[in-house]
Amino acid sequence: MKTLRILITAAAALVLSSCGYHLGGMKPAGMKDMNTFCVEVFGNETLYPNAGMLMTTAMANALQSDGTYRMASRKDADFIVKGTVTRATRESQITDSDDTYVSIKLGLTVSVNYKVIERKTGKELYDSTLMETTSFFNQVGSTESAVESALSYATRRLADEITIELVTE
Repeated sequence: MKTLRILITAAAALVLSSCGYHLGGMKPAGMKDMNTFCVEVFGNETLYPNAGMLMTTAMANALQSDGTYRMASRKDADFIVKGTVTRATRESQITDSDDTYVSIKLGLTVSVNYKVIERKTGKELYDSTLMETTSFFNQVGSTESAVESALSYATRRLADEITIELVTE
């Protein structure tokens, strides 16, 4: 009797533990038949030479980390993500109280246009523009490395936003 009760409890636990869980997001209707992706190198219209490559890497990493889709070569992918980093501008957010020409805290605004295209038909599934603003502190002598970090962070956040659009209903 005790053995039967243990078997029933174990079977019930097994059945209930698998209810409703899966890896990745719930695909939107237009993406339900999509399983693999390819990210083309993003274009760059900014003054930061590596902005397009940072966005490309961030996009591939975000989609791959989510787990809903698998990365594939261009010829084998179900859909292709491509786009352009259109803007990356710095602006002063806080200035030095002794010298208003010196910025203590800077903001970096990054904009990206992107498209998601079904590879077999060429049908455009998404076409959108996103913008992200990040802040960073300007320390004497390290402005460029701070800008580089802010640009990297902004592209990762943009890639995460795009991924959310592609994996949720």
